[in-house]
Amino acid sequence: MKKILAGMLALGTFSSCSLEDNTPTENNNNIYNTNILGVWKIQTEYQVSGNNIEIIINESVPDNCKKKSTYEFKNDGKYYVNDYNSISSGCLQSEATLPYLYSSAQMKLTINNNEAEVLELNLHKLVVLTPAYYDYNGDSINDYVKTVFYK
Repeated sequence: MKKILAGMLALGTFSSCSLEDNTPTENNNNIYNTNILGVWKIQTEYQVSGNNIEIIINESVPDNCKKKSTYEFKNDGKYYVNDYNSISSGCLQSEATLPYLYSSAQMKLTINNNEAEVLELNLHKLVVLTPAYYDYNGDSINDYVKTVFYK
């Protein structure tokens, strides 16, 4: 599940950020000019109940391997994933470049046609809620993953 979330978001530099609105217009070529721009890292991931999104099922922080991962949103509509995962006794790296759209009005982030709800976004923090498509707590309701990113 973490690979799916990281691949989708995942979602984490010190790139330039702007407080300008990202409302697209026909003559606006720089529609991605929002706080989402930059390189993000995972701070914490939570498995949360699909029945009540306030109930935390599990909390995890990145291990030393995962801490190497970065998730970058650029103003050209590209999302760059440099993901590391602990596999057996090693640390496996994978990379991907995917298209993304962020709607500040709807607080929705779409990466490669996968949609997530943005719960919080400012210059240094991004909190995203994504469907897990899995029932972690056994209540027959698919749960969610809430990921906290930082710059």
